[in-house]
Amino acid sequence: MRRRLTLCVVLLVGACSYPRVKASEPLNVPDRGQFNPVADAMQIGCGTLDCHGQVGRNLRLYGGHGLRLAPEGNPNVDPTTDAEYEATYASVVGLEPEALDRVIAEGGVDPERLSLVRKGRGKERHTGGVQMLPGDALDQCLTSWLSGVADADACKRVSSTPRPAAGP
Repeated sequence: MRRRLTLCVVLLVGACSYPRVKASEPLNVPDRGQFNPVADAMQIGCGTLDCHGQVGRNLRLYGGHGLRLAPEGNPNVDPTTDAEYEATYASVVGLEPEALDRVIAEGGVDPERLSLVRKGRGKERHTGGVQMLPGDALDQCLTSWLSGVADADACKRVSSTPRPAAGP
């Protein structure tokens, strides 16, 4: 009986000792300094009030096209504030912190480990449908930021690039 109990304890401890980031180690996150153009690009198709520009979403995008931090903020009129960029950044990096840590630590390799990319590309169920295709302006903007150097030109092109047909 004692042997069985010891075996169970060893198995439980072993099952719980998989590699993970220690609480004292900071997670790798993409550069905040390069984020504003990325947030602006995401805001266009994803940050509207009927999508991620609403409080009920686990990924919330704040800014000029949707959800405002200040109650007096007017969507589509007032520009995105610094506080809204900060809140959007916190929302993006807080969505899947461990998966994001691995993507960033590996230089942006295999960004589809992130639901943000999988859902945007239509690889996983997404109520908003496909929002980007591999290699299009929004995809380049987001994945370049994840790899360490945001492609500001791609981010700017998002507003003039037709979105993929939305659908389930």
